[in-house]
Order: sequence, then structure tokens, then C-alpha cells
Amino acid sequence: MLKYLRYLATPILVSISIYFAAMGKEWIWIYLVGFNMFVIFGDAFLGNDKSTPEYKYPFVLRLLLFINLPLIAILVSIAVYMAGHSSNIIFEEFIMFLTGHDISVTRIGTETWHLIGYIFTVGLMVGPGATIPGHELVHHKKNKLDWTMGNLMLSFSIDNAFAVEHVHGHHKNVGLSSDPATAKRGQSVYRFFIESSIKEHIDAWKIELKRLKKQRRFAISFYNKMIMGYLQSSIIAAAAFLLSGWYGVLMFFGIAMFAKFFLESVNYMEHYGLVRIKGTPVELHHSWNTNKRISSILLYNVTRHSHHHEQGSLEFWKLKPKDNAPEMPYGYLSTLYLVVFFPWLYRKMMEPKLEYWKDNYASEGERQLAS
Repeated sequence: MLKYLRYLATPILVSISIYFAAMGKEWIWIYLVGFNMFVIFGDAFLGNDKSTPEYKYPFVLRLLLFINLPLIAILVSIAVYMAGHSSNIIFEEFIMFLTGHDISVTRIGTETWHLIGYIFTVGLMVGPGATIPGHELVHHKKNKLDWTMGNLMLSFSIDNAFAVEHVHGHHKNVGLSSDPATAKRGQSVYRFFIESSIKEHIDAWKIELKRLKKQRRFAISFYNKMIMGYLQSSIIAAAAFLLSGWYGVLMFFGIAMFAKFFLESVNYMEHYGLVRIKGTPVELHHSWNTNKRISSILLYNVTRHSHHHEQGSLEFWKLKPKDNAPEMPYGYLSTLYLVVFFPWLYRKMMEPKLEYWKDNYASEGERQLAS
């Protein structure tokens, strides 16, 4: 039973963030500090998770993914409410019922630096609570419910293009110079964020238009996954407006922007500097891997990224740790902060790792390409 319950960790942490968010003012910053300490020190001192248990009831694991959607919706709603000045008695009573906090009172005295805390922290929590579960679910292409739920989760980062391009583009093109989600050696994470976001969106439209043409459907229709994605994010923005006016909309866009930036930063570090010859199969050494325990549990084994790319159709509970894959320097959150706040240091640390990769993992053609 414990092997199932450990994947309650992310919903529990999102629930705790809801409680702190409802307390208002500086409490969201306090939660962020606690969350960072738990994840970073947990990865540092609790070692690796190399367990590969068998699961007889996969529907339980899918349900644990689904739970995150309403929790993230509540968390984002509280942040949106804190940014505005209007009152919504029904929403206030609902949050009072959930947390015991009267947000009409705790919102009083909210200052700009508090709101920055909401944007950063909630944007960060959208990662494990929506983006990663969404990423998993949109890979379940043959399960309409799973794909729909995953797509809804990605709407909180206004990134439904990811649901199309990642599955049908990135997994086919990883390591190639044409792949927008593979960071080049020496490339700045901030430049990567801009270029990757634009190129992924363009590629997603190309993929979707090709699919619709093949099915003989109109491009401008509700069959278009890109249009439906825009509509979903617009509905969330409209809900934010109804709850808190334009300040609420700005809060939602701020959270979505940070969530998207964190996603692209993760893309950046998952394939940084790695190359592949076009036409060759995707192998373990085309992704940076880590088996850190807390990262693996909170991120539904996306940390086992090498196996994920070697066999992209596998559900997260079937991914193996793979000792013979190139390793990230630290766990996901530690590496993320290194990439975002100390990018020059990250690139310097990765130089010897890339040289080792070239000498010990790369094929002869890849060594020449890397050189």
C-alpha cells in the first residue's frame, strides 16, 4: 500500500500550500522556504530511489494524478483573490471551510512583495501539481479522459502547445539541432526560454494542422487542439477576472508565465548540450537522468528521463532508474535553481560532464557533431 501512498506526496504539499496561501501576507514566502528545504535537503540526504515495484491497480495512480487538478485550481484562485479588491462571499466561505482562514481578512495589508511571493511560489507549485501530471497524462494518447485531464492541467501555464509538440515533436526530435526543447551547449537559459517557447508553438501548429488535414477537418474548429487550448486558458483568465478583476487576471498571467519559465528551465537541464544524429534511435544517453528520491516521488518519476525518452509510451510507474544513463549534478529543484539563478555556474559545472558524455556515452558520429 505504501508504494501507492508515496505518490500522495505532491497533492499533500499542494494542499499545505493552499493552507499557507490562505493565511495571506508573508506566509506564502514562509511556505516556499519550507518547501525548498524539504525537497533540496531530502534529495541531498535521502539518497536515490531505485525501486521498481509492480502495480496491480494503475487506476489508483491515475486517480492520484487527477487529484492535483482541483487542488491547483484552488491554489491559483486564492492567489488571484489576494491580488484583487472585490469580495466574493461564496468563495470566501468555501476557503474558510477548507482552511479555517477568512481570506477577506487575511488579504488586508497585502503588499507588492507578498504578491511577488504568490506569483513565484504558486508558479513553482504548478510544476509538480499540474505541469508534470499533465505531461504524464497527455502521453496517454489512447485514453481520451487522461489526455483531456492533462490538457486542462497545462492550461494553468497557458501551454497547451506542449501537449501537442512535446508528444509528437520533441520525443521524435530530441537531441537534434531542430528540436526546440534541446538546449545547445553554452546557450543561455533565458535565450533558450524565448526561442524554445516560440519554436515549440510554431511546431505545435504545424503538427496540428497536418493532423487535421489528414482527417479532412477544418483548421478553425473545435477539433483543433491548439484552439481548444487557447479557449481553456481564456476561461481560466475569465474566471480570474470575475473573482478579482484585472488584478486577478494579471496574477494568473504572472503565475502562468513563471510556471512556463520553470518548465522550459527543466527542459533546458534535461537535455543540455546533448546531441544525436538524425535518423538514429533515441537512446538512454540522450537525456540527463537522476534517481534522487524526493524528486522522483514528487515529480512522478519524470526524473527517470532517460528511460522516458527511450520508451516514451511507458506510464510513469513503469519507468526504470537506469544506472547506465548520464547523471544530472543534483536533484531537480537544486539543479533548477542553479540553472535559473546561477546559469554561468551551471554551464561551468556541466563542461566536464559533457566531455565525459562525449568520451563515454556518445557514438562516433555524435562525438564529431559535439566537437
